[in-house]
Amino acid sequence: MQSKTRAIFLPGLAVLLLAGWGLTGACHNGGTRQARADAQQAAATATSSETGLAPPAVDVFQPQVAGAFYPADPSALREMISRFIEQAAGAGKKISGDLLGVLAPHAGYRYSGPVAAHAFRLLRGRGYRRVVVLGPAHRRGYRTPALLDARVYRTPLGDIPIDREAVQRLAKTGAARIDNDKFTGEHGLEVELPFLQVVLKDFRLVPLMISYPEPERMKQLAGTLAEMFPGRDTVFVASSDMSHDFSYAVAVAMDENALRYVTALDGEGLYRAYRAFHRAGPRARVKDGRIEPDCAQFCGLGAVLTLMELARKLGPARVTVLDRRNSGDIVGDRSSRIVGYGAVAFALERPRPDKKAGAAPAAAPGDYLTAAEKKELLEIARTTLEDYLKNGHRPDFSPRSPALLRPGAAFVTLKKHGRLRGCIGYMEPAQPLWQMVRDRAIDAAVHDSRFPPVTAGELGDIEIEISVLTPRVEVADPLKEIVIGRDGVWLELGYNRGVFLPQVPVEQGWKTVEVYLDNLCRKAHVFEKGCWKSGQAHIMRFTALVFGEGK
Repeated sequence: MQSKTRAIFLPGLAVLLLAGWGLTGACHNGGTRQARADAQQAAATATSSETGLAPPAVDVFQPQVAGAFYPADPSALREMISRFIEQAAGAGKKISGDLLGVLAPHAGYRYSGPVAAHAFRLLRGRGYRRVVVLGPAHRRGYRTPALLDARVYRTPLGDIPIDREAVQRLAKTGAARIDNDKFTGEHGLEVELPFLQVVLKDFRLVPLMISYPEPERMKQLAGTLAEMFPGRDTVFVASSDMSHDFSYAVAVAMDENALRYVTALDGEGLYRAYRAFHRAGPRARVKDGRIEPDCAQFCGLGAVLTLMELARKLGPARVTVLDRRNSGDIVGDRSSRIVGYGAVAFALERPRPDKKAGAAPAAAPGDYLTAAEKKELLEIARTTLEDYLKNGHRPDFSPRSPALLRPGAAFVTLKKHGRLRGCIGYMEPAQPLWQMVRDRAIDAAVHDSRFPPVTAGELGDIEIEISVLTPRVEVADPLKEIVIGRDGVWLELGYNRGVFLPQVPVEQGWKTVEVYLDNLCRKAHVFEKGCWKSGQAHIMRFTALVFGEGK
């Protein structure tokens, strides 16, 4: 897929936004984003004076499948879930690291509850304040994932408050849209909620329903979720069953094959296997202990792909199968048509920022890039420019350092005789860091629309500078938390967005945070001084490790 480019002009520094498969429009130059919204979403522009949000489309979203998929009686429901959890805890696997999310089944509790409990028991005692549940649509087909705008989601165990601010923000990115009708009659998301109510005390819900599992759209959604919820206060739940209506032997082989792709975080392979399943249908069979053809089935594939992509973006991650059984195993009837269930944990080796402890400091990139790694990135950028500008070839590299193989966000700046010659960056860690630097070096040389393309003859006069960005951290008190010269700032207000890199206020001589943020308001095309003080303003900060040739 070809990428589109849009030049972003910053005082003293230019940035180019690449709008491609994995982006969420992270680096606007104050332009407005057109809402991809229906009437419900448009209502979000009329704010209430108390919350800064429009009244919800629905006050209480009523349970859709209570009494069918799980008991409607609160005591019986809580007792059933508690029993499942205790049984799973006695036989469960231990997980180390930062638990990013879990995959859990969503059939009737009699069938899938014992397996789901293996996933949900891991959430006990972890203090999550927000749960993003990725549910699969079974009743309607649509491309853009759907969000629920209600004050609470009710189950027999009580009302779960919905994180409406997060729902509105997510809708404004275009990665999903508010559409309450898509949740009517659906069970895949709701079945997970009573488990969450038993294992967690206080949390807010972000309900997200996914229909068509289009890989590029799932990558976009994962990138947006990683950007919006970077802290350890958020956990993700992907809801899906596995094989449906096969013999016991075929179901086991197909489910084990599906989980091999999941544990390898091979989303492309899983999607190929899913397509193969649809071509094979009932002709799938077991040969030499493996499923033939190489196929896999998830009714919630979109949710699974999104969680896998999240783990890849925020990783390195360890993926652990906690339990894999099917309806035949649980009810003891292996002669009937079988439905498969799996419980899987996704844990990050490096912890995300701790959002519960207040304002977390932005991580310092220098803590994980050595002098040798910086040198290698500069050599990658230089070699890339020489090869591309002379031969039109985009070279490949095989760095060994884990830091360069992890996803990273970066800008590449080109200067000629000390003057800016091009600068292009990507705010989202959508590629391995080495590849991000390679591709942005090319873009800075030939795609910065303010300059003619750099020629091979200029390379001797070009100096390369790289800025590696840390993850963004939410800001509660800008005047106390933002430090000029250290922090770049992201501002979002309604559909308007703007960003400055850390070096911009220094280059422009802005001495105070107020002046810094007032200029950021103007960059976001919000021309009201002090717009950043609005209760609707969303501010995040980040730092950058800046290094270059000759420094």
